[in-house]
Amino acid sequence: MKVSGRYGTFTPKPHQAGYYAKRAQRQQQQRQAQATSLRAWLEQHKSCANSCGQPVAFYDTINYALRYSGCCSPECESVLEARLTEKAFAAKPNNPNP
Repeated sequence: MKVSGRYGTFTPKPHQAGYYAKRAQRQQQQRQAQATSLRAWLEQHKSCANSCGQPVAFYDTINYALRYSGCCSPECESVLEARLTEKAFAAKPNNPNP
């Protein structure tokens, strides 16, 4: 069986074993950190950004990419954008219509 361009499985020489063990441990820690980060991100984006209680819409073909700016539907996204622009307009100091 050919693995990574050579025949058979790779076993490091005894004087190299420590290096490969450290590398494997470092890669395992990186994978665990990435998984923890992904779980935290998914927990943060569990429900709609408009606070309607519906689950967030994700793209079907792209894993972990939010649709509708973190909202559940395009209607909910437009309501959220309208609310945010209204809030930003009201916060301007030279607002002629308070």
